[in-house]
Amino acid sequence: MRIMCTIAAMALASAVMPAVLRGSSPQSIEDTRFKALHAIIKRQPGESRWMEIDWFPSIWEARKKAAEQGKPLFLMAGSGGAPAAGC
Repeated sequence: MRIMCTIAAMALASAVMPAVLRGSSPQSIEDTRFKALHAIIKRQPGESRWMEIDWFPSIWEARKKAAEQGKPLFLMAGSGGAPAAGC
């Protein structure tokens, strides 16, 4: 997947960079080509599995649900130990 994203980014850059270097505005691309490049670049289903998790901003709510289901907690914190929620 990373290779496809890299190829798509390089294709997009190769279309835009010559115009930027010349100091002119970039040429537009047809809709079908744009849609194909966009489909490759955007996040694919199952690619970021961590975003599919029901995260709880409140530790209390998470603790209650974990206790009900008999599951452990996974805590994620930002720099300095600040909670990651709300970012």
